[in-house]
Amino acid sequence: MGGRSKPWFSPRAVVGPIKTGPNSYRYEARKNFDNELDESEDINSDFYASKFEYPSHVSWREKRKADREKTYNHALQAKPKFAWTPTRWSTFSFDSFLGTNVDDNSNLFVKEPESYVTPTVSEIRAKTNYWTDTDIRRIKEIARACYLKMIDDKDYIAEKFKNQEDSGLSEEAWNARKAIIDNVYEDFIPGISPLEQALAVNTRIRDADAANHKREYKADKYQSTYFRFRRENYADPVLNNQLEKNALSGKNKLEILDKISIIGELGTQFKVEKECGETEVDNSNHFKMKVMRDYDQLQRIEIYQRLFPNFDQKFFTKNLIVNVPVKTSELKQKIILIVDYSGSMDYENKQKWVNALLIDRFRYVIKGEAEIFFSFFVSSPNQLHFTHLKNEEDVNEFWKKFSNHPCGSFTDMGRIVTHISDEIIKRKRLCNLDIDLSAEKPEILIINDGQDEVGYKSFPYKVNAISLMSYSSELRKLCVNSGGKQVRIYEDGKIKTYAKEVA
Repeated sequence: MGGRSKPWFSPRAVVGPIKTGPNSYRYEARKNFDNELDESEDINSDFYASKFEYPSHVSWREKRKADREKTYNHALQAKPKFAWTPTRWSTFSFDSFLGTNVDDNSNLFVKEPESYVTPTVSEIRAKTNYWTDTDIRRIKEIARACYLKMIDDKDYIAEKFKNQEDSGLSEEAWNARKAIIDNVYEDFIPGISPLEQALAVNTRIRDADAANHKREYKADKYQSTYFRFRRENYADPVLNNQLEKNALSGKNKLEILDKISIIGELGTQFKVEKECGETEVDNSNHFKMKVMRDYDQLQRIEIYQRLFPNFDQKFFTKNLIVNVPVKTSELKQKIILIVDYSGSMDYENKQKWVNALLIDRFRYVIKGEAEIFFSFFVSSPNQLHFTHLKNEEDVNEFWKKFSNHPCGSFTDMGRIVTHISDEIIKRKRLCNLDIDLSAEKPEILIINDGQDEVGYKSFPYKVNAISLMSYSSELRKLCVNSGGKQVRIYEDGKIKTYAKEVA
């Protein structure tokens, strides 16, 4: 090649790079390119290849890698300035050290255990919405008592309060505090930690106060002293397993179990039982011991009875035991359960009651004593879709799909009940389920908040209703007239039942 050959690419050189933005660079063209070249130098050498390399030829990933390394190195250098060190940040509170933010536990009726730290006001308020001094002090005292109960220390009264006359409390207030702690030692209390148990007891006492309309809390007086928990509910694996299947139930186990205990207090009015039938047949392989009813049953008596000295007398009086072939049958109770899904039900307190009611009814399904046909209320009866729950597997699948967030569907109870009645009696089916319930005529159970109009003058079918928080006299009248009942649940957990015998 004669003379100087120029590079085939445009002669630009990086004069910066000049930073023009967060991630952009400006490049400036090289001036006097020809004057910079020496005739004796080969333009294709590695030196010039790197000197005149286009910026776009540099790998983008290599640039980003270099930027990250630069940022990371900068962070490492800056970290000691901001990282936690004992000299910079600390959990030590000077207010606590000076005694300005320490709980005053000198007025607690229960002594302080040697190896137990009494819950603080901040810990109690973080778990509850209690702000009154009475609630805070009561929870602290019960928590201490629950711990002393665990270590079997029955000498629980603090030295200051052992003598009522010198304690500064009236005789009524002193006896009330002592009665609460005595009940702690005597009764079953649910909860894992002493604080959880104390919260459960305090909630039950507050509910009792509200039910009795005694809401005036004074520093030296407790309104209620008695509480009771149903051990069989809190220890029932069927109930506890269901609690784990739902997010809302899992977060509020004790509260929902407490509501189930309240539901259980309805007794026979809310009882589920399966009917067991028994028929005598000649070709059955199943025998049952019964009292002799006819002389023809003589061949069915046990041989040892012939050795009785008074056999003749027993025979003539038909007082012998015979083996009778029988055929047994079990008829599970059928329940059509419809739940309000309107917007007014979208409150956590109402949904807790819904879960408690469903869990309580489903335990009879798991035990094989009932079958439930579940559906939400829908705008049109033709859209009713029932889920048939007949065993534990069905219950588990139900909780996977169940939602505690109502979407605002319209609750047209009159039309829904009438449609279900026509489906069972006339069409011999239940909407989407091809099952004939006309011979058994299961009861309909409605769960709603009592804020919906019925729109009908009568129900053509026996209906029971559970109204949460609000109340509908129209619904009560229709339920009672159909031979059913209405259960009203108040805000404070109080329950009242309306039926024909008490209407």
